[in-house]
Amino acid sequence: MDYSIFKFGALYLDDKIQPVPQQPEIDGDIPQYDGKASISLGTLASEGINWIKPIDSNLLVADRVLLTKVSWEDLDKDGLVAGKTVLLNGQHFRCRLLQVGDEEGVPNEWDKVLYKTVGDNSLWHWENIFFWGADISAYNVSYRAVRGYSSARYWYNYRATFRHVNVGFRPALEPLPSDTPTTDINLDGVNFQLSSLPGGEGFCPILQPAQGNVFKDIPVGRKVRMYTFLEGGKPIHVGATVKDISKLTLADSYYGDEYLVPWVISNGIAIASQSFPKKSQ
Repeated sequence: MDYSIFKFGALYLDDKIQPVPQQPEIDGDIPQYDGKASISLGTLASEGINWIKPIDSNLLVADRVLLTKVSWEDLDKDGLVAGKTVLLNGQHFRCRLLQVGDEEGVPNEWDKVLYKTVGDNSLWHWENIFFWGADISAYNVSYRAVRGYSSARYWYNYRATFRHVNVGFRPALEPLPSDTPTTDINLDGVNFQLSSLPGGEGFCPILQPAQGNVFKDIPVGRKVRMYTFLEGGKPIHVGATVKDISKLTLADSYYGDEYLVPWVISNGIAIASQSFPKKSQ
């Protein structure tokens, strides 16, 4: 599979948790914005939002629109266009809108996500609902780009102040470093914290320097290959099914290029390009 699914976090209006819609379309059950409440994301003890992480990406994208009758300006007021820091299930993220193109056909994050996964409505729930992108329309500075509704790749634009049940909020998350990393492992003389993205059925490693930042000059989204995971002392490929995730170890010894872990840099930390799924019992 070319993506992993994670389930965590909730949408809040002020301090009230909003249900994840089960019919995320114009005539469905998407929560509607009242025009007043503060919009935010927070931790939820159970269930949660489905996030799709394509292979070789540092982005997690909500698999559906979570809030409708909300304007681009409403989202911008709460810092959710360019992005704001949120803490979800112990992991810091930047929550923001995707870049979807300032006009049809230009390179953008949404089309890249679709290319790396599939554009099926069963995965991305784009049918009969638009979602806001971060982009100012190339045709009018008062308008903002939206995507979806009639096809996964359909592009349109609305005035930034537009509120309607046919357009809503689909957030994306960029993993951020912890403010207080602990040392779990030493690799090539550097102390690292080794953790995992929350809410997954397997293990999606996050590697953060515990002191200093050896990744600080590497651009967000850049892919690097380094270190090797071992199971029972033997090297394994990233994405391999493992019996006991708790017994995986990360080594700085060289076992061959094919075992080097592919990582994606995300704001000074490294995210594994894909998860290790658990072996079925």
